[in-house]
Amino acid sequence: MTTALDLEQETNPWQAQAARFDLAAQKLNLDAGLWKVLQSPSREIIVHIPVMMDDGHLEVFTGFRVQHSIARGPAKGGLRYAPDVNLDEVRALASWMTWKCAVVNIPFGGAKGGIICDPHKMSQGELERMTRRYTAELFEFIGPEKDVPAPDVNTNEQTMAWIMDTYSMHMRQTCTAVVTGKPINIGGSRGRREATGRGVLMVCEKAIQKLRLNRDTTRVIVQGFGNVGSNAARLMAEAGYKVIGIIEVGGGLYKKDGIDVEALWEFRQRNGTIHGFTGAEKYDPAELLLVDCDILIPAATENQITSQNADRVKCKILAEGANGPTTATADDILSEKKVFVIPDILANAAASLPPTSSGCRIARATSGRSRWSMSIWGTSWILRSMMLSGTLKRTGVNTGSPPICWRSTAWHIPLGSAESMRSHIDRGFEQEPHSSG
Repeated sequence: MTTALDLEQETNPWQAQAARFDLAAQKLNLDAGLWKVLQSPSREIIVHIPVMMDDGHLEVFTGFRVQHSIARGPAKGGLRYAPDVNLDEVRALASWMTWKCAVVNIPFGGAKGGIICDPHKMSQGELERMTRRYTAELFEFIGPEKDVPAPDVNTNEQTMAWIMDTYSMHMRQTCTAVVTGKPINIGGSRGRREATGRGVLMVCEKAIQKLRLNRDTTRVIVQGFGNVGSNAARLMAEAGYKVIGIIEVGGGLYKKDGIDVEALWEFRQRNGTIHGFTGAEKYDPAELLLVDCDILIPAATENQITSQNADRVKCKILAEGANGPTTATADDILSEKKVFVIPDILANAAASLPPTSSGCRIARATSGRSRWSMSIWGTSWILRSMMLSGTLKRTGVNTGSPPICWRSTAWHIPLGSAESMRSHIDRGFEQEPHSSG
């Protein structure tokens, strides 16, 4: 049971992450020293980026990169552009990435980055100049064997291409493995774009089996129609689920008999928005989140299910496509309501698998770790599906009755796994770095 918090504390992502970590560590009697090590990020970097804007004036943007852990291997994690990005958010996202990599058992640690900006008010040229300067500022701290950025909120394949090119220019050689989520023609991984949405589908498949629900009668509401939400909705509709609601910024769409998701996706591709789509009725987004359904997929941003609305959620399964969409306080409420929560560190961890093969495919010639990783991951979605299925077995979803708190069960894997914790013990803690001089 979590401690009562005011709403500001409840929705602070770093405090929410800490609450879950502390609970799992306490239940597992985690070594006090390791507890302290894992409580804090290994490194936090703040940069102030001067960028010449299109109208000729100079603007300065603040950027962050947090590396939570590199004990199991290089850090990896997304880069987001948003006006409300802050250090606590980036810290939390970096730590969640550590736990995700450990849950799916890949040899990477967690990192995250962000720049405070409004990308919707910036030109392509301004975004490129900002991205390249951010990369140059972080040149010493990122790289295939250090920290590998990836797309996140308001960043995409083009952003990753700019980072790769800038890093390569500083390295004086082409280095495609510095990022994941890059265009396929420069070494990207097929299936990466759909990976998170496909992972959401896979965990939902296991959950409905557990709860003995049928696909064709299972009603789904998806919050967010970006990369994760749109792909999850499309794949679930294709699999036979009935997607009855889509929630986006500024409005929602609802159709009791099921939305034609493919038609909606094509409409959004043409118009850049779902608003104006005539195949479903308009619906208030805050209310649509609380409409009766079987599966609710918050796939937008943090803090969507809180103490303010958790008691009114009417789903059987809540699959967290986004990072931190449910607060720790809301968890307690959902547990009392017997809602089957599939936590973010499992539900959206599939995105970690395709980039792993992508980066390792490029770097395998020079890295023993990469050669080893490549031999494990390959590039096939069948193999990646097998890896995620193995993770589902480790959480206990394939056996017995649903645990009281599946989030707690998932958190026990990275903290309770001998392999995960041995990485700290086996490496030891160097007290003074060796001089390179």
